[in-house]
Amino acid sequence: MAPAVGADGAANGYQAVAAKFRALQKAASDLFDAAETVAQSMRDDSRFAIDVAELCAQAEVDPRHVMAVVEVGARFGEVVGGCTQLMGSADRVHQAARQLQHEHQAEYGGVWEAVTTSPVRQAKPGFYRS
Repeated sequence: MAPAVGADGAANGYQAVAAKFRALQKAASDLFDAAETVAQSMRDDSRFAIDVAELCAQAEVDPRHVMAVVEVGARFGEVVGGCTQLMGSADRVHQAARQLQHEHQAEYGGVWEAVTTSPVRQAKPGFYRS
């Protein structure tokens, strides 16, 4: 079971959150690549099944068997469609993580830099809340 959002406490600092966004981007990119590989393999398998079905038909194999091979090719094609949808989703997650990373850097990057380069000891988070 995944921990609740924010459950890792101190691991939600500026650099930790930026690293999480980068990890999310990488995971989405890896998923995209894997789905693309599977889609290409299924595309090839679908074409091969259609070629086999045509050869079976030319060899006057029982039409039921030819249709079974055609169905296998069609199912491979459906997997290609699913992989294409998955690739689209992975790409959207990748883009969203990139956008969040840029927004996070724009919002908190200057603060983090000022805090880390200042020789003055900073108050603990929440100190200035009223």
